[in-house]
Amino acid sequence: MKLGALSDIGPDAMDRISRHARERVLGPNDIIYHQDDESTHFYIVQSGNVRLSYITEEGFVSLFAIMAPGGTLGEAGVLGGFDHVETASTIGPTTVLAISADCLRGDGSGAAELRAEMGRLVARRYLAQMQLTRALYLPKLSQRLAHALLQLLETLGNEVRYRDRMVDCLGPVVTQSDLGSMARGTRENINKTLRKWDKDGIVRLEDRHILFLDRQRLENMALAIE
Repeated sequence: MKLGALSDIGPDAMDRISRHARERVLGPNDIIYHQDDESTHFYIVQSGNVRLSYITEEGFVSLFAIMAPGGTLGEAGVLGGFDHVETASTIGPTTVLAISADCLRGDGSGAAELRAEMGRLVARRYLAQMQLTRALYLPKLSQRLAHALLQLLETLGNEVRYRDRMVDCLGPVVTQSDLGSMARGTRENINKTLRKWDKDGIVRLEDRHILFLDRQRLENMALAIE
């Protein structure tokens, strides 16, 4: 059982999760919950990946995160007692641990510890969403795209060998449509920008992977230094 950020909880809290958790096995593009659904559970990804997106009143879909194994989702609604604020959908075959909101209720030490840990998770998620929201208003697509790529690296990145060195890499789980949704651009413009960066030696596009050859330049772009 992968618990991600909750891996270090004490035995009482672990016991509560064990008693209130069940495993859900899902296929590609399945919906775990919709935005505005009642928050009855929070979830921890066991395998596969999950998109978290928000649909505005105008119908615009904004992707703000892709969760890897160990990632948590749905915690804000469960902790705050309100409906889910985003839609969670699978990318490929995915297994999640569905944990009932009941495990957070009660006066025992395990419940109190879980509430405190969940509060920290919500705070970190809020900070990441605020950073992404600010990035969406950067004037240039290159700045917004650089920020989105760097954010995705934090949760989905791994290192691979490229020629004589190790470089950061994003795999095919991240599509150019995903990047367009995160960076407020079209798939065509995302593709054009990535190919220019490939030519400039900033990234390398290989077999649906994005290799980061000059991460510093991307960080400079995200900070509007370039």
